[in-house]
Amino acid sequence: MAGQYAVGSLAHVSARSLPWFLGYSRAMESESEKRLGFLVTDVGRLCGKRFDDLAKSTLDLTRAQCRALAYLAHHGEINQASLADILDVAPISAGRLLDRMEEGGWILRRPNPDDRRERLVQMTAKARKALDQARRVGDEIAAEALRGFTPQEHDQLIALLQRMRANLADAVER
Repeated sequence: MAGQYAVGSLAHVSARSLPWFLGYSRAMESESEKRLGFLVTDVGRLCGKRFDDLAKSTLDLTRAQCRALAYLAHHGEINQASLADILDVAPISAGRLLDRMEEGGWILRRPNPDDRRERLVQMTAKARKALDQARRVGDEIAAEALRGFTPQEHDQLIALLQRMRANLADAVER
């Protein structure tokens, strides 16, 4: 059985032929490399992995907590359900994340005076300082990712991504 996968119905497929068996080919790799969704997702995945590597020694926050702080810095005080939606996580998952952040002194939550069912979330001064550190880590990753780009290419890429985001935001809101 050496050199073979012993997983259910794949037991008869050798390691060398597994990519072919699964329908993977170099042609598909090339096709994926030209797909916007694949590239954007993969760049995001790689940036996240790099962020985790660099942040281990400098930040006291997880990547998810840094994302929450970045959105709070951008949107200001926001209700917990809206923050969950922006983070693209279930409200219960956001609640657990925010519980840990509140315990750590990164955020404050308070009832919404206009709707007692809602809780409003805001950053603390401690969080603002940490977010500055996280942004420096992000800047280092951006410099790595944009190595070899001219300043004009960098500006153009940012402008194009902003336009794409605006187009998609319009489509989502319809």
